[in-house]
Amino acid sequence: MTGCIESGSSLAYRQLDAALDALAPAVVQLLEQAVGGTAPRCESDGHAHRFVVPLRFPDGIGRGAVIAQLFPYRDQLRLDVEVTHNRVFAGRDGVPSDRRCYLNDFIASTTLSSDARELTPEFVRDVIRGVRRALDGVQRYNRSQSAPWAQVTIAALSE
Repeated sequence: MTGCIESGSSLAYRQLDAALDALAPAVVQLLEQAVGGTAPRCESDGHAHRFVVPLRFPDGIGRGAVIAQLFPYRDQLRLDVEVTHNRVFAGRDGVPSDRRCYLNDFIASTTLSSDARELTPEFVRDVIRGVRRALDGVQRYNRSQSAPWAQVTIAALSE
């Protein structure tokens, strides 16, 4: 006998679920800062939270989203943030290729203790900077190329 009213994995799961709920507002705030005030849509299956914020690229080509997933990882919490999109490299004629535009990609992850109630300032800074750099990745690359033939063209895959 352990002397506890309740022991075992069900107690640990409930504690992690409570920790997920407590950290969710910090994730919402992070995404609002990264995308510019757009409130994320939240989906939850009871043991994990998924936050989705649509993205608009500066050149107007394609669609994207920032997706953050907050879930239990062993006895801690894990947060994965990713920019997803339908942008691909295109030929000069604008015809889409089968090569994904990696210039607009971004992924970040962090693991937090189960009693964390806020994200680390370094992670927040890295995500905000990374999402913003992913948004203008193509324009930034093209500005760095002095020769016009070295610049890239982008197209969106239809879904």
